[in-house]
Formats: sequence, structure tokens, C-alpha cells
Amino acid sequence: MVLSVLAWLLLGPSLARLTEPLRIPYLTANAPFIAMAGGFLAARQLLLKQPLMRLVTDHHAFQTSLFTKSFLIYFASATLFLIVDLQSNPQFYQPMAGSSISNYLLLLPLVLLFTPLQTSIEELVFRMLPVRTINANRLDTKSIMQIVTSLISALVFALPHLGNREVAIASNRLVVILYYALFGFVVTYLCMKHKGFETALAIHAANNLFIALVCNHPSSSLPSLPLLQT
Repeated sequence: MVLSVLAWLLLGPSLARLTEPLRIPYLTANAPFIAMAGGFLAARQLLLKQPLMRLVTDHHAFQTSLFTKSFLIYFASATLFLIVDLQSNPQFYQPMAGSSISNYLLLLPLVLLFTPLQTSIEELVFRMLPVRTINANRLDTKSIMQIVTSLISALVFALPHLGNREVAIASNRLVVILYYALFGFVVTYLCMKHKGFETALAIHAANNLFIALVCNHPSSSLPSLPLLQT
């Protein structure tokens, strides 16, 4: 975890600057997570004593059905809430400025490649490793320990997001921080109940893909060219 975070903090900004001449803000925003992934891969070779899949799940194989259901339920829920709010508050939405079908399609492969990478490495470093460390590598623990672990995970997950633009520009920063903490708590609790992190990987990917492709806002920490902005 330490090596991954160091790569993110020390190498990430340099990698982001290297991508700036390409004038693709989405790629620049994700560059630090590519550095984090590199740090994790190096740490895996040097330190990790078990197969990577043993970090992800306590089951014999990846729970593909659970992953798919979690992804679809979250993405569908976000879409439903968007449709309801579009009907109630259409004045808050407009087509993304500068976005066109051609630009959208050009960015789509980058989004489909780098967003799952970004969310997966965040989950590995900020959820899986801390949770495994706290629980001696086991997810099958007592209910009270699941709650305690989820509370700690909420803190660990929220801390790296304090530098996000959403926090800086919020009229009520506490609400935004509590959102990150709630996301950290609930998802970790679900993962411990299911004895695997498939739910976390799916929900985080669905959330960020929704932001990147469907609806975003001008000051987002993940700049993209979605269908709508708010």
C-alpha cells in the first residue's frame, strides 16, 4: 500500500505533466492512477506472498455473477435518478459543451480502458489491502468486526478524496466528505458480507463510468465529454 501511494504521489504528477501536451484532460486526470498501478505491480513482485485473486475474494473463483449484478444495479439506479431529476429540474442540465458524437466516440476507448483501471487500483490500495490487513487476511469475521472494519475503511477511502475539486468548490464540504465516507462504509460492509470485493470493483467502476459517459459537471475531478453536464 505504501509503495503504491508513493508512486501515486511522487510519480503521478510527473506522468500527468507528460500527458498535458496531448490536450486530453481525461487522460491527464487518470495519469497518477497509472503510476499507482505501476507502484502496485512493483510491490506485488517484491512483497505479495499470495496470488492477486486471493486479495480480491475468499471464494475459489471470482464471483462474476455478483460483479455483473452489482454493476448493472448501480448503473441502472444512477440512470433512473438522473431521469427523474431531468424531469423535475431540467434547468440544471444541458448537453456537454464541446461534446459531439465524434469526440464522444474518440474518447470512449480511453474511458473504457482507463476508468476500470483507475477504480480497480483505488479499490486494491484503499480498500482491499487495508481491510485484509485489519482482519489478518480474512473477510469471514464477526459482525462487530465487520462494522469496525467498514468504519475504518470509510476513513481510509475518504482521505484521498479530500483533494478532489468537488470538495474544494462545495458549498457544504461536509456533505461531500460524508458521501465519500458513506461510499467507503457501505461498499466495504457489502464486500465483507459477500466474502469478496467483487461488489466494490463493480460499483466503483459503474459510478465512474456513469460520470465519464453519461453525466458530469464542469469542475469534476474526472473531466470527460459525457452526454450531459450539470
